[in-house]
Amino acid sequence: MPVEEALQLWVPLGILALSASIALAARILQRRRPRRRSMQGLEPGVSLFTSERCPGCDPVRSRLIEVLGAEGFREIKWTDQPDLFVTHTVDRVPTTAAVDASGDAFIWEGMPPIRLVQRWRSFVNQP
Repeated sequence: MPVEEALQLWVPLGILALSASIALAARILQRRRPRRRSMQGLEPGVSLFTSERCPGCDPVRSRLIEVLGAEGFREIKWTDQPDLFVTHTVDRVPTTAAVDASGDAFIWEGMPPIRLVQRWRSFVNQP
């Protein structure tokens, strides 16, 4: 195979592999950072969005209890308040949101790191 033919084959494949790697790295970084969002109308504090058939909700609830205490957050269940899921575009459970008094929020899908939950305590002005 001449060098020119090999380059025509391998250069596009290399570019495709590099593009896929960059997209994967961006996705991983996105999952490791809370997203900022406006959640006007939601009470200030930490809220946990859950559903009945959510295998990941119990561990997140336990983590929040461990860091914030049993009264340190509010649980919003799909069966009780589906309108809040729609209003605030919560598509996955568990999702945790830290909302300040102005309605600005940080949200995390899945299990939030302990350090993040500890920082949220001061963000939402909880003791």
